[in-house]
Amino acid sequence: MGNSMVVDWNEQLKHQFTKEKCIEHNLLGPIEIYTYIPDDQVKIFSKTLQLSDQQYFIEKTKLNHPNLFRALFIEKCSNICSRDQDRYRVYYDYPGEETLETVMKKKQNPFKESTIWDIIFQVVDCAEYLQNQFKSISNISLNTLYPQAKNLKILEVNHLFNILSSYDQALWKCISILSPEQIDQLERNVRFPQINNFKSDVYAFGIVLLCLTTKSDFTSFYNQFNQIEKNNIFQSLQTMKNNYSELLYGLIEKMLINDPEERQSWIDLKKFLDPYKALQEQEQPFYLDVKLCPKITPQVPIVQSPQKYQLNPFIPNQPLIAQSNQQVSWIPNVSNQNQIKQIQQGYSPNQIYCQETNPQLKPTYPLISNHNALINYQSPQNNNYGNKFNQYSPGSQNGNEYIQPSLALRQE
Repeated sequence: MGNSMVVDWNEQLKHQFTKEKCIEHNLLGPIEIYTYIPDDQVKIFSKTLQLSDQQYFIEKTKLNHPNLFRALFIEKCSNICSRDQDRYRVYYDYPGEETLETVMKKKQNPFKESTIWDIIFQVVDCAEYLQNQFKSISNISLNTLYPQAKNLKILEVNHLFNILSSYDQALWKCISILSPEQIDQLERNVRFPQINNFKSDVYAFGIVLLCLTTKSDFTSFYNQFNQIEKNNIFQSLQTMKNNYSELLYGLIEKMLINDPEERQSWIDLKKFLDPYKALQEQEQPFYLDVKLCPKITPQVPIVQSPQKYQLNPFIPNQPLIAQSNQQVSWIPNVSNQNQIKQIQQGYSPNQIYCQETNPQLKPTYPLISNHNALINYQSPQNNNYGNKFNQYSPGSQNGNEYIQPSLALRQE
């Protein structure tokens, strides 16, 4: 069961959490909120659901990243069945009610560029982690990104709470953030689009960044038929150049490329952004001084071919990889050749698409929890129960320590 284990919620945790209140959350619906006694800033929530079993939840407990809300535990409410479904109570980290959308609406001045870069680094880091797990976020928007005290949290697609993908929302005639390739599939009434969902997420994040840098609602970039208003996107890109660097402008412009074969994946973006992230953590404003920008060379050799594009016939919907006799590189829109020499990034192979679909659940245990998550509800100082609360840090796949940038949205 991976990171899951059978625990007794009542005995193990009733002395560590106290029930605070019941609310109607704007995204999660009716939930109960609990406060961690040693630290009242730490909150979790529970929601009672009808499920055929818990396998979908168990898969959620296997996702461990500081920018994701953790699936903590699940318990069976009773032996009474409603048709073929039992009632369960699931426990998650509590997101709060303030999203980037509410923060943006309250702000009178533009976001500082350092704040925008903090958001970029965290979302890209989290999305790249999910891409390596062959999972996509699929619903990136201002109202699914939650600024917390220490970092940004992403509430990805979750069928437990009826949080639909952007594409599924569009199928229900709701205006949502869609990429050009998703719109093409939508217009052809395709129920399950055969696209690279990672690159569609990148496009959606580009729209979110354009909203933040121009303080616009995403609906200004789409018409009532969920078609892209390209003129509005172009005008907004020109507007943001007045307040932000050429580097940020070039990055967003690259995310909003119409052709998914030319658009970068999360893995591509992370390779490009990691050196800048290191400078940001050292409090060096790289976006203000091009001399600070690291020179980045491709880490993966380009496959040579007499044709411009090549498609792997053995993997369905494999994204195309550009081929040439020269190094393929992305150069953000900069004003002179000296700057161009400083900022370079090579493409690396793209990954196949993956999208979360409705789970096929099968029976398991009556009470499951994320054991790693339980360990994290401890404090740096000894509390009354003799435990310690350690700040969560995800397991790194390469063994390096994870460093999480801070995100101070409310202090501006």
